[in-house]
Amino acid sequence: MKWLFGARVTAHRWQRALAWRLHPQCWSVTHSEPAQFTLVVAERSSPLQRAPDGAIAAHTMEKTHNLRLGSAKLDGLVLQPGQVFSFCRTVGKTTTHEGYLPALEMHDGILAPSVGGGLCQISNLLLLLALDINAELVERHRHSYDLFRDVDRSVPFGCGATVFYNYVDFQFRNILPFPICLQTLVEPPLLFARILANHPLPFHVNIEETDHRFYRDGGSIFRANRIWRRVDWLDGHAPERELIFENTCRVLYPADDLL
Repeated sequence: MKWLFGARVTAHRWQRALAWRLHPQCWSVTHSEPAQFTLVVAERSSPLQRAPDGAIAAHTMEKTHNLRLGSAKLDGLVLQPGQVFSFCRTVGKTTTHEGYLPALEMHDGILAPSVGGGLCQISNLLLLLALDINAELVERHRHSYDLFRDVDRSVPFGCGATVFYNYVDFQFRNILPFPICLQTLVEPPLLFARILANHPLPFHVNIEETDHRFYRDGGSIFRANRIWRRVDWLDGHAPERELIFENTCRVLYPADDLL
């Protein structure tokens, strides 16, 4: 029921607001001109329209509008060493008063228009950037469903971070010994996100996938894998490899041919 979902959302939002007060982090809150940072140390992009037709492609114009608004809040945000980035705290509540439009969003297993929909596309890119700079992941929630077949996928399945103000957040900590700056912009047909700095990274990161599979369970098809982060240090230190995600989600498109 819609009223029950709304009641749950309100309760969760109050709990998160209380947690922010009782357990404050060293949040990043300062913005700067990206031009003050001379190096692009990590960069990612994704198409604004992933699927060429069908339900997933609906509301692309509205989603693009929302992404422009969200990107404007994120662009130029500076993270000093030890500071924590919070998507929800930075972007804020996405309301019609703030200019956001209804675009497709997934709630309780239903894909439907919702004010501010589509901003997960930015959080997905920011998660990849956080991995690229070997950041500490403080909070990340994976997507519960695989919505469409792979179309020109450049990263392993499951490298995403869903967000929903304010209790489904994406947060990471800058553990580099120097400040970094976020740069986000919409340049159709792509959404871009970059991390800028005045010092090069002392390592190179590779994201690796293992155990990828589709399987049937209880009449539904599921997709699963494991995601690893490998850090190769440029000073000759031994490489580091850690398991960062174990993904399992239900597939929402016909996938019998993938079993």
